[in-house]
Amino acid sequence: MNVKKRILCTVLAASVVGMSLSGCAGKYALFNKAHPAIGNLGGKWVGAVVNWIIGIPIVYPISIFADACIFNVIEFWSGKNLLASANQFEQSDENGNRLAAVKNDDGTLSVKVTGASGETSAYLLDRVGDDVSLFDSSGALIASHTVTREELAGLR
Repeated sequence: MNVKKRILCTVLAASVVGMSLSGCAGKYALFNKAHPAIGNLGGKWVGAVVNWIIGIPIVYPISIFADACIFNVIEFWSGKNLLASANQFEQSDENGNRLAAVKNDDGTLSVKVTGASGETSAYLLDRVGDDVSLFDSSGALIASHTVTREELAGLR
């Protein structure tokens, strides 16, 4: 067997072993970051062209391979995907205001609000049982609320 075939067989065997050891499909975080990034380049027509030239033949196969053989296996064994952004949330409105939230290791939620003119405010949300408290950046309590079962049912 020549060297190219041996390398190809080794890579394929590693892929099969990696996918079988992962035990689940995983989040495919790398692919899920690459797909919208390529699709949103310069409008829908430019994004479509870039997708056909670079995305489909190069970026997507590499990202799926890396997710399946590396990141999903790490996620299975450690419980954390190095690329997953499940603990982060960002949203902007049509006026240019932006909200960014990050779930902290202690279960609290750090929230940063940026206005259209650039001013920022930082907050911390903490939930203990059914009580949710909002703190400002200095740690002063701004508001507190007890969540009822009816409110939780309305969120579902």
